Amino acid sequence: MTTILYYAPRFIRPIVPVCLVKYFKADIQIVDIDDDMENFARDFPLKQCPSLINRETGLYLTETVSIDQYLIKTYCKDPEEVKRLLGSSILEESEVLRWESFSVSDVLNKEVGYVGPLTGYMPYDKDAHAQAKEKFDVVLKIFEDHLKKHQFLVSDHVTLADLSVSSSFFFGFNFAFDENWSKQYPNITRWYKEVTKSPYVAEFFKDKEQAKAFPQPPK
Repeated sequence: MTTILYYAPRFIRPIVPVCLVKYFKADIQIVDIDDDMENFARDFPLKQCPSLINRETGLYLTETVSIDQYLIKTYCKDPEEVKRLLGSSILEESEVLRWESFSVSDVLNKEVGYVGPLTGYMPYDKDAHAQAKEKFDVVLKIFEDHLKKHQFLVSDHVTLADLSVSSSFFFGFNFAFDENWSKQYPNITRWYKEVTKSPYVAEFFKDKEQAKAFPQPPK
């Protein structure tokens, strides 16, 4: 009975689920969608990943938030570690879910909308890009202000909220957020560097470097 986690290295949302599978040494096969597109497309017609399936047991999960929860609660054998990752109270659990949901929806979408056209990932339109920047600036201010007062997003240690949001910010740090950008957002940068050294995701981030220069709009 093989459980499969479908991912694609070009996508951001599968980063944390893949890292969790590896960290917990879960008995799950990690499969690139391009290596099994026929089966993947048949079972997941929207062709979105991450997706988790065991065709024999009927396990069928989509959406990063649900998959992260499933992986931690199923494969983490230490109840205290589960609490540290997902929250030790109803309020903390709700805060973790809040930031994680925000991360894989508004944060990532607005970040890609702003950075994507500068990198050739998306078509560039001057007016549309100005609007995208304005929207993403609001997101950045939320995090910069919050992290000015807190070491991490929810508690005094890394939670799933931090893992999820840092993976979303990877797109920006990898392609655009250079040292000059970091001077504008020192709290985000401090937090990002700390979280990405966490043992849960360190293997993924160990060879990733911050962008050397902020890309300029195409002419």
